[in-house]
Amino acid sequence: MVLTTALLDDLRRALPDASIDMLVGEHAAPLVAGHPLIRTRIVLEDHGTFGTARLVRAAHYDAVLDIQGSMRTAMITRASGAPLRVGWKIRAATLAYTHALARAGAAEYVVRRRRRLLELAGIATGDTLPRIELTDRERTQGETDLRTAGAPAIGHRVAFALVTSSPARDWPIEKFGALGNALLERGVTPIVLAAGTADAIVSRLRTLCPRALIIPALDADRDREMRRFLGVLAACDVLLSGDTGPAHMADALGVPRVTVYGPTTPDNYAPGLATTIALRTPGPAVRIRDENRLHRAGHDFFSGVTVNMVMEEIVQLLDDAPARAPIRSAHAH
Repeated sequence: MVLTTALLDDLRRALPDASIDMLVGEHAAPLVAGHPLIRTRIVLEDHGTFGTARLVRAAHYDAVLDIQGSMRTAMITRASGAPLRVGWKIRAATLAYTHALARAGAAEYVVRRRRRLLELAGIATGDTLPRIELTDRERTQGETDLRTAGAPAIGHRVAFALVTSSPARDWPIEKFGALGNALLERGVTPIVLAAGTADAIVSRLRTLCPRALIIPALDADRDREMRRFLGVLAACDVLLSGDTGPAHMADALGVPRVTVYGPTTPDNYAPGLATTIALRTPGPAVRIRDENRLHRAGHDFFSGVTVNMVMEEIVQLLDDAPARAPIRSAHAH
């Protein structure tokens, strides 16, 4: 969902008077809350598949773009009755579309590949990054949450996202700990974004780097928790993570990032900008079905990515980071 937000800028530029609605799952819905280019955010789980299909058909859309390409979204796209229906050539789902594009091909940044769907429909595209919109209040809340956890008002902050969706893609916790201590020696505060991370992993990091600031889950409500997470991330200068969603969130918030790739390749998920550093041990990517088996067998996907290498990249990004502007108020609601 984060990556798809880049397409909204293309649609608005090509169709300045169009109304753009977005269908999202409930887990991703907070990411596009308040986006200025979205008229209506339709949450799939609020209506169910068939209820959503009826809702979409009743809206009489001129075009439906199915970026996800699942059988469920293909069914909803077909049910819309829109004259223009664009999606991917994936088995029977292809029958739902008036225009379909093959997903296979050379590795490329996913946003670029998704933009080809727009180009198939005759819509010119650009090169903007994904975008998450935060209000001033949400940004102030993020700063307040950091200050409450003990972050100094001045000085650089580097956020750590310790885990990914797969243990094989997790940069070793020992290296996170060593890097955290090295940053502290330079007067940089390591911020551990602990939401969704197992307690044992957070405890291990705390043992390895006792002075790191731990930011736990901040709200029991999932939507509010996601928005507060984004506010905290936006108040940091750099994000360090493996190949995981927060890396794309950082791009969408304008936060520089260093991403350590293990079995996966950065070709698909890194924009390749001076502020989006991708580090990886040289070698071919590993198939998804093999990565965890190799990890369990003791294969080290990160042998070629040292703490010093990561430190050098972070320091370069921090040297280029602008000074932090003071917040207007220490209170937020």
